[in-house]
Amino acid sequence: MKSVRGHTKYVDPVCGMSVEPATAAARTRYNGVEIFFCAEGCKARFEADPQKYAAAQPKGFWGRYLERLNKATGGRPPSCCH
Repeated sequence: MKSVRGHTKYVDPVCGMSVEPATAAARTRYNGVEIFFCAEGCKARFEADPQKYAAAQPKGFWGRYLERLNKATGGRPPSCCH
């Protein structure tokens, strides 16, 4: 959760997107904490295995980019860098 100019934003624990509570597509309670989601699909994935996402830290834009890059390249550096 972070506060930006009086607006509180939360991070969807499944996909890492910023979510405003007022416009959240879905929400649930886990261990007494209200969790907000960007979509019903993210809520369903969370509820299927909450332990997987409860301990996860938000990745942010750069973390998600690096994760996708690693997946696309199989973890190998670009050919121009070896």
